[in-house]
Amino acid sequence: MNQVNKTSQNREIPDVPPDTHVNEGVITPPTDRELQQICEIINTNLGFNYNAQKRYLIESRLNKRLTQLGITNYGDYLSLLKEEPLEERILYEYLTTNVTSFFREPAQFEYLTSTLLPKITAAKKEKKIRCWSAGCSSGEEAYSLAIILTEALGAAWDIKVLATDINGEMLQVGMAGEYTEEAVSNIPLKWRDKYFIPQIVAENKRYRVVPALRQKVIFRLMNLLSTQDLPPHIRVDLIFCRNVFIYLNTEARRKVLNHFHRRLRNGGYLFLGHSETINVPTKADPVNVGAVVTDSNPWLYQGKSIYRKGIDENKVE
Repeated sequence: MNQVNKTSQNREIPDVPPDTHVNEGVITPPTDRELQQICEIINTNLGFNYNAQKRYLIESRLNKRLTQLGITNYGDYLSLLKEEPLEERILYEYLTTNVTSFFREPAQFEYLTSTLLPKITAAKKEKKIRCWSAGCSSGEEAYSLAIILTEALGAAWDIKVLATDINGEMLQVGMAGEYTEEAVSNIPLKWRDKYFIPQIVAENKRYRVVPALRQKVIFRLMNLLSTQDLPPHIRVDLIFCRNVFIYLNTEARRKVLNHFHRRLRNGGYLFLGHSETINVPTKADPVNVGAVVTDSNPWLYQGKSIYRKGIDENKVE
């Protein structure tokens, strides 16, 4: 697994963080057609459901980018998108939402530790476990997972967490492994002291991930709809993809779910956000219990928005 391409560095196109304040008064609002074109780019490439109802979100975020570029109308910006492939990547960074925290949805981590890990490790022939944090944002989920696994399994286990996201800026934060005092405030103190090094940066207290934990997490730039972005041999025991499906359209969800099913080892587990379910035709209730099927691939609901990949008796792993 390779580290993420540093798409946010050495740019010829000037960039500005999405939360930077700029004067938006000189930007001509997009026409309905221009807004539709931007939505089509996002929906086609990321599988989202953006439409005219997202006008405020799109304008409030992209006006900052247009001002930085010295562009005063969306027609010119759409022309730039056609001429500069890199700008499309920056567009994604502005229009995707990155909300994350350490040990978010703790009930899932507790269930993983108490119930699922004993089952997974009992079936293992070697002390190796592989996981994927899909849509990892700035890395808090991936590091949380690495901590949980290290604490539960111990130093004798070979632990690796693949952390992927479409947003190169957020991946850079994760790769640096440096977080604010507020960001680490909900990490249990004994783990914060064990896995983070406090330091002062520009008169502010920051916490850097210790090298041993950092080495367990591999960051990679990836669009979840691009199933060829990962080498074909990669298989994992756990996939965390939480609060991503709420943004995807039906076809995108189907495609991503089928990809996840191929990547999971027999009996592996998929963790979704607490408000997410696998909404596909099923003989049982997809929300509460039973076998959930996508393209004839079984997903067995475990509770707490967790699904297990059904075991294929004909497949040897």
